[in-house]
Amino acid sequence: MQILDDSDREIVKTRFENELVSEVNITLFTQTDLGGLIVPGRECETCAPTEQLLREVSETSELINFKKLDIRNDTEEAARCNVSRIPSFLVSKGDETNVRYLGIPAGTEFPVLIEALVNVSSGEPKISEETKGFLEDLEENVSIKTFVTPN
Repeated sequence: MQILDDSDREIVKTRFENELVSEVNITLFTQTDLGGLIVPGRECETCAPTEQLLREVSETSELINFKKLDIRNDTEEAARCNVSRIPSFLVSKGDETNVRYLGIPAGTEFPVLIEALVNVSSGEPKISEETKGFLEDLEENVSIKTFVTPN
């Protein structure tokens, strides 16, 4: 079942054609689809739709690389990326991970995903010079976490 309708897919494709600068990677940590089988402790209602949505987004541009990893089989990579919950995915450029998501980027979170892909691809954040100066003066690394709930 297709998640993005043709109109939305075309809007995303056009935006990426105009704004993606270089390759960007989406690495999804999920679990193997059990084909409707429910195993206690392994429920993941949003894993399959998250994978479907990310695949559809990645298919709109040759500059987006999609990789799916199984959190139970790819334990070393999950530990290296500090991923312990699913679905989680990383948006990165080269070896630098810039954005990390937990859950499905649906509804009002979808435009945020598109913006993140564009920003990571360009390598240049869309922030004011004043904010850039403030951030450069920080003496310690800062981790910013944004928590979002559905409407």
